[in-house]
Amino acid sequence: ERRYLEDAMQLLERGGYVRRGGTVLDVGANLGMISIALLRHGYFERAVAFEPAPDNLRLLEHNVAQNGLGERVTRCPIALSSAPGELELELSDYNSGDHRLRHHAQPGAWHEDRRPTVRVPVRRLDDALPELGPASADVRLVWLDIQGHEGHFFRGARRTLGGGIPVVSEFWPYGILRSGLSRADYVRVTGELFTHIYELGGGAPRKHPVSAIDAMFDQYAAPKAMRELIFVRER
Repeated sequence: ERRYLEDAMQLLERGGYVRRGGTVLDVGANLGMISIALLRHGYFERAVAFEPAPDNLRLLEHNVAQNGLGERVTRCPIALSSAPGELELELSDYNSGDHRLRHHAQPGAWHEDRRPTVRVPVRRLDDALPELGPASADVRLVWLDIQGHEGHFFRGARRTLGGGIPVVSEFWPYGILRSGLSRADYVRVTGELFTHIYELGGGAPRKHPVSAIDAMFDQYAAPKAMRELIFVRER
């Protein structure tokens, strides 16, 4: 994902959406690759890494320590969604990046109904962030990859993101619909928070009004079809 990271950060810096320093929120941090890379390459001073899967969190802790970043990366063993509580996290046996908060246990393209689950704590970003104290100061970017649960995250982060913090996010219609959020609801919540998106991959980034998300549900309708997007709010 090095090219993805570099393309995203070049666009954000060139467009004046992000300046170096401050804090990045790594939501769905997996093994810590994004947090570590963003700090090691000097884009940010600090990171807050949210990762609820126990095995992933253990490896994230190891990787952060191995890179000498223990004082600069705050690790949070929770998932972020639209309401507090507990949810089942279904665990992929072949891809540590494809653990997902479960909305239902119906069969899917990857036999998700057969996956083992573990219950994990769930918070809203708007509630969790103030409790982090100094770790939450000067948030300049959210890096978001939670396997289709992004719309629920947006719903629980309205206050935080309302100030114009940009978001780099995977867009995966199959995962979004499986998360229990409708196409209309995803379009609505992103339209409330952002004005434009940048579509990455396949050449130069392409800028669209955020309303273009609606048509992208058809463009990327196949189960494996996804795209990396950058959400921004322009005044």
